[in-house]
Formats: sequence, C-alpha cells, structure tokens
Amino acid sequence: MVLHGTLLLILIPLLIPEPEPAARSWDVVIRLEPREIKVIEEPDQPPMVEPEPEPQPEPEPEPDPQDTADSTLSPGIEVEVEVSGIGADQGSQGSRRKGQLRSEALANHGGNPSTESAVRAGLDWLARHQDPDGSWSPDHFDARCLGTEQTCQGPGYPEHRAGITALALLALLGDGHLPDSSDDPLDSATTRSLQWLLDHQDSQGCIRTDLETGSRNMYDHGIAAFALCETAQLTADPMIEEAARKAIMFLESSQQAGGGWDYTPSLSLRNDLSITGWQVLAIHAGIEAGIYPQKSTLTAIGRYLDRAIGDGGHSTYADRGRGRGRGGFGIDAVGLITLLALGHSPVAERNLICARRIAEHGPRPEDRRDWDQHPQSMYYWYTGTLALFHIGGEPWSRWNRQLQEKVLPLQNTSGDALGSWDPDPNWIGAAGGRVAQTALGVLTFETYFRYTPMHMRVGISRTPRDR
Repeated sequence: MVLHGTLLLILIPLLIPEPEPAARSWDVVIRLEPREIKVIEEPDQPPMVEPEPEPQPEPEPEPDPQDTADSTLSPGIEVEVEVSGIGADQGSQGSRRKGQLRSEALANHGGNPSTESAVRAGLDWLARHQDPDGSWSPDHFDARCLGTEQTCQGPGYPEHRAGITALALLALLGDGHLPDSSDDPLDSATTRSLQWLLDHQDSQGCIRTDLETGSRNMYDHGIAAFALCETAQLTADPMIEEAARKAIMFLESSQQAGGGWDYTPSLSLRNDLSITGWQVLAIHAGIEAGIYPQKSTLTAIGRYLDRAIGDGGHSTYADRGRGRGRGGFGIDAVGLITLLALGHSPVAERNLICARRIAEHGPRPEDRRDWDQHPQSMYYWYTGTLALFHIGGEPWSRWNRQLQEKVLPLQNTSGDALGSWDPDPNWIGAAGGRVAQTALGVLTFETYFRYTPMHMRVGISRTPRDR
C-alpha cells in the first residue's frame, strides 16, 4: 500500500497540466504627430506660362491663306492654338508694319495700293485734327479744319474723348508709328496722344475723359487699356508697362460677377458682350506685353462666353437691361473675335459656321440707317474684318472683296474732310462721330499687315479640343 501511494504521488504532477499564466494587460498610446506643412504663397497675379521663343528663321513669304485654310486644315478639326496673333505682331519675323514684311503681308492677305492710300489719308486727317494737348475732341475737331467755308461735320459725344483718343492712337500704332521715334509728324502725334492717356489715368488705374468730375466708362477704359498695352509691347518702356499693368488691374477689378463687363465698373449684374469684347482685346494685348491677368478673370470670362455664345456662334448682346437677349450678325462678329482672342480654334466647326454667316452679311452701307433691322456700321465692319481675317479661307476672301468695294469709296477725297469717313447715320455714328469713324476705318484697312492670321499660326493638337 505504501508503495502504491508513493507511485501515485509521483505520477499526479505529471498527469495534471499546470494552469496557464494570466494574460498580461497592455496600455497602448497612439500619438499623432502633425506633419510639417509647406506654405505656398500665391502671387497677386498668377503667372501664365509664356511660350518658348521660336528660333529666328529667315523671313519667308507667307503662303496664300486660301491654300492654308481650306486644304491644309479641314473644317471642324480642333487644334491647339497659341494665344497670340490678335495683338501687336512682333514675333519671330519682326514687325510686319514696315518695309518688306509689310509688302509681303499685303500681297498675301488681300491688301493693295488702294487700301494703303486709305490708311495714309486717314492718318493724315487724324493728325491734322488732333488737339494741341494730344487728344481728339469728339465734338469740336472742326476747330482744327484749315478751310473757312466748309468745315468737317459729324460730332460725337464729348464724354468719350478718352476712348476716341485711344482709337486714334491704335490707328497710329498700327501703321508702325511709335512715340519719340523720329521727327515724323505721325510719330509726334503718337507721342502726344500717348501722353494724354497717361495723364488721364487715375490713382486706381482707370483712364477717363475727366479726372475730376467725369464718370468711369468701361468702353473708354477698355479701348484705352488696349492702346496702352500695345504701346507697352512695342516699346518695352517700363513706365508705359506700369501704366498698362494698372489699367489691366482696374479692368479686372471692374469685372461683373457674371464674368463680363458693363458700362460702369460698379456692380450691376449686367454683362454686355460688346463692352466685354474690348476688355478681352486689352487683356490679350497685355499678355503679349507680359502683363498677365488673374486666372480667375479668364475663368469667369469663359463661363460668361459659354452663356452668351450658343451653337453656330449665335451671340447675345446682353443678359440684362438694354439689349437683353438681342442677337444678330453684328454682335456675332464681336463674339467671334472675342473667342479667337482667348485662344479658341479658328477652324472649330462653331467658329467656321459663324464666319460663313458673317461673310453672307458683308458691308452694306445703304442699310445703316435701319440699324435695328440691319446692324451695319463701321464698328461691325472693323470687328468682322478682324475676325474673318483670322479665320481665313473663303469667308475672308468674300468679306474682303465686299469691304474694298463698299467701304473704300466712302472715304472723303476732297476738302478738309479728305481722308476721313462720314459718321454712320445711326446711333453708333452719333456716339463716336467723325474721329471714331475715321480711326476705325484706318484700323480696318491696317489688318492686312498688322497681324499674322491665326489660322496660319496653329498646330494640330494630339487631343483635339475646342479651347
């Protein structure tokens, strides 16, 4: 028995397992360390990427636009377009406003000795009727007439002196006249008109007729900003560039919430495509001069144009108030040049359809009195010329034939009015008067050499799209 008990005492510990130890308790602490954040400071004016300069080739005659527009690029093909070609044309070929390049451009794009004579006569009339202070009086320019029996008629609205002076300056620049470049009377006229605009820019950057009591008008300011920016590009003068920059900044600050512009810089919620068109031409000229707008400004313009310009390029004059919902080929031309100035393709199907429609409604001076039914005016002929020149092809050829047949003969050929155009017999002519009419006429017939057509500056995009 004793032996058995002893054996049991030995075997029991082997047969019964030891209890498992109690689980340990762990306190886990998760510590979230903040990441180091790099602060990226955005400049007041986000820079836009400037295209790389092209190599300097030897100047060559440009191909005929018919061959380029109608055979090389088929209608409807979307392309990537350089945002250039609307403003002052310097580029790799140098200025086309003088010398051999001008002669080649005239030959290639449909100009001729008659259009050149019209430009010279128009500029001479403007120089003769410039006020001593450098501006042009919209309503009292006849005080500069040399004759005594029959002075020039056709006054405009005096409150638009700033815009009308800017139009005349653009016409002088278009012919290659720069401030302080020579003793040429037209160069002198350029210098004095530029100085007048600089002297009439207020502390906020707005250029206006009367700094003390005059209102701020966005038609006037847009045209004046356009002229300053083009001068800045052509001269590279730091003082002029600073004035142009201030003008663009004021323009941006005056943009309506809907993305367009109205008659005044104050908030109205009205977006006017005609006024907006001048602001876009000024912005484009600024970009060419190295003055870049805010990205938000361009985005807002794009949203507005999406609403204002429909299928086939049918444009609407305004979305509120005067001209609300009004369309027609006159405002279609403004819409088309505005799109092109923002870099939209000249061979996009919508733009080609619009161009053909405008060409079907070429200049018809006899219809100007009934503007409500037929929006014919020098302003329409200028915007139509600018737009169709950049489109090229048959629309441009057809338009240019009508332009020379109908508008050249309207220029006065004798007396104190020699070289000028009579104002349109409608409200547009009454607003601008003889000075604006003549400046726009000169600008119209400078188009042949002032720009390189956009349809000749495009490259096919890998991903076709309408910019």
